[in-house]
Amino acid sequence: MLLVVEAVGVAAFALAILAELVFRGSAAPGASIFLVLALGGAAWALVAAGRALSRGVRMARGFAMTWQIFQILVGLTGILGGGALWAVIGGWTVVLLAVAVVVLLMMPPVIDATTRTSVHED
Repeated sequence: MLLVVEAVGVAAFALAILAELVFRGSAAPGASIFLVLALGGAAWALVAAGRALSRGVRMARGFAMTWQIFQILVGLTGILGGGALWAVIGGWTVVLLAVAVVVLLMMPPVIDATTRTSVHED
């Protein structure tokens, strides 16, 4: 599941920020702590969305699609920002992964699994 891959990447970024805060300090420790917590929440939400998608929950597809749009924007910033080579490579990685997830979310089996209605017999 590509959402779990994204969750691992987001969690790794949060751990890198936390390690920098602990070992090198920060001019704004409050902002760093907030960012670590927000990224941890995003990683948790991505894992939860992946699990929900595997169960056919419709709302998970909307969350996953919204996340991919944000990821594409962030990746394009890295690509077009004129920064270091690692930022451009990271930007392309993020964009390609997000596009792959968007394509998979639009595949007929995923749409069918997340839009079917269950029939309960009483």
